[in-house]
Amino acid sequence: MNDGAERERLTAFLHAALEALEAGNEADYRRQLDAIAQWRSQPVFERLSRLARELGEALGALPNTDPAMAELPDACARLEHVVKMTEEATHRTLDLVEHSRALVDRLGQAGLDAEATATLGQLRQSLSEVALAQAYQDLTGQVIRRVVEIVGRVQRTLNACGLPPEQFGGKLSGPALKGLDPAAVTQNDADDLLSNLGL
Repeated sequence: MNDGAERERLTAFLHAALEALEAGNEADYRRQLDAIAQWRSQPVFERLSRLARELGEALGALPNTDPAMAELPDACARLEHVVKMTEEATHRTLDLVEHSRALVDRLGQAGLDAEATATLGQLRQSLSEVALAQAYQDLTGQVIRRVVEIVGRVQRTLNACGLPPEQFGGKLSGPALKGLDPAAVTQNDADDLLSNLGL
């Protein structure tokens, strides 16, 4: 549409709004202002819709050459598995430390000589250090979970943009973990996303 036609249309909206205001018809006045706002924002929405459509077409035309994208769910599941296995090993280690401490305490009550008592003290100290060293598990678990969360967010964002990960034959090596197949993103999902954005 040319500038002259747009100016005439804007003038008509403004005259109608002014007439409604002078007549005291607030509902019509507001309706005319809403029409002006909608008229002004329509080209922006049209351009955004066109841009989204062109971006979707361009992304659909590009081959996904990075097989790492398809491995994101598998990598996340394996990281979660590492956290779980590490937690289990830590709990087992702490249980054994507590059991060993109880044995050391029982030996300490047996009335041993000074050298054996000193050795029990060193053993007790070593068991305490082993228990403290297990704090790494909590910290590494938090870091790994944070990485999994970030990777998951990136994957969900890419999926929402219409970039579902392609399925490649090569998987990461390691134990088989259930629930690794990603849910497919449909055209309806993409349409719903664009609709929610007002496009």
